[in-house]
Amino acid sequence: MKLIACLGYSLKEDNSVHPILENRLRDSVNMCVKNNESTLILMGGAYYKDTKERRISQASAMKKFLDENFKEELENIKIIVEENTTSTIEQLCYLRELIDSGEFKLKYSDLVLVASKFFIERVKLYSEYIFDTNEDITFVGSSVPENIFEQFKNTEENKLKEAQIWLKDYKRGDYKEILNRQKVFQEQIQKGKINYPAS
Repeated sequence: MKLIACLGYSLKEDNSVHPILENRLRDSVNMCVKNNESTLILMGGAYYKDTKERRISQASAMKKFLDENFKEELENIKIIVEENTTSTIEQLCYLRELIDSGEFKLKYSDLVLVASKFFIERVKLYSEYIFDTNEDITFVGSSVPENIFEQFKNTEENKLKEAQIWLKDYKRGDYKEILNRQKVFQEQIQKGKINYPAS
């Protein structure tokens, strides 16, 4: 059994899934088809930098997309809609605590993280610090639409460099301290005190 986690992404203006997120969902479905006794967890509430009022969470928009496009493929898959996390750091910490709780009788090696190409490198870095390892975790980097490919690539390469600098003073596995610091960053972003967070 695998726990397949599709990490969220900001929704479009009409609250539908962005093409970046659509590609993540398609890859998540493919992983579920290959591992048909797995649990799929759709992750994301409202992105903390999103000032627009949203009627639905990222996770519920993802569930709607799957219901409309992949109902048959997922009919035997347990789906969890996680609507409270607001950043990648928070999502990975949630997953660590979920696995550590023993509720699903899973190990870190049963975890599959689905994100986007380039961004997946930052997810690997975060995982190394949050789970104290990333060697046994499966990472899936979904394709990025051609019309935003270069911009997305450059943005993620810069974010990866900043994340490396940010994390170097933390101990691997000390996820609670990392999460607390991320929440401080988010508050500073929301108050306009800084322009660029680590996540």
